[in-house]
Amino acid sequence: MEVVPFNFMDEKTFDEALRDVDKVFLVRPPQLANPKKDMKPFLRAAEAHKISQIVFVSLMGVEKNPFVPHRKIEKMIKEFHIPYTFLRPSFFMQNLHTTHLDDIKLRDELYMPAGKAKTSFIDTRDIATAAAVCLCEDTHIGKSYTLTGSEALDYYEVERILSVELGRKIAYKNPGTIEFRRTLIARGTEPTFANIMMMLYLATKLGTASKVTNDMEELIGRKPITMKQYAEDYREMWI
Repeated sequence: MEVVPFNFMDEKTFDEALRDVDKVFLVRPPQLANPKKDMKPFLRAAEAHKISQIVFVSLMGVEKNPFVPHRKIEKMIKEFHIPYTFLRPSFFMQNLHTTHLDDIKLRDELYMPAGKAKTSFIDTRDIATAAAVCLCEDTHIGKSYTLTGSEALDYYEVERILSVELGRKIAYKNPGTIEFRRTLIARGTEPTFANIMMMLYLATKLGTASKVTNDMEELIGRKPITMKQYAEDYREMWI
């Protein structure tokens, strides 16, 4: 593997990063919220380099939501006529030990305004496996896959799984949407990212994250990783 400098915001890095590259695995950095400014120049460069496939990690339900950045990126990839595979995953389990790490580790709480809605959580390790399959097999070009776990859980169920695994009570707080945003900002989250988080959980509360599909199992040839297995594997993160 050859490592080269790359920065979405620095077009001078594009040519070297794309030199002798046939396929691209594309993930949008969360802080890049303006696809036309932040992502389009790179996609234009990918077209110029005649990339034979982009596997893009999009978002579940993106086909019904024209406002999220992922939808705009999908549209741009199609407009550049770059062969694509869109992976549209549900909420990452790994958000619980990254974005929500301090809430669980320091405060013993799950702090998100999702109500009693269910979420078909997906482990990012499974997404990586699915992406590798799509990059290695030409049969996936032009296709879109909705990637979920094999079950949908509400955050009260996640609370119980984490409490059992960690041996201490983890409480699902379920704040109001405005209170959630206000608290995030008070804890140091940038307002723009707090707004994104607020909208994501509002959509979850409305039931948009509960869908369960077989796409993941069909791609990787096994059942997806469960929330229980994820909690066991990452237990040390919250101790």
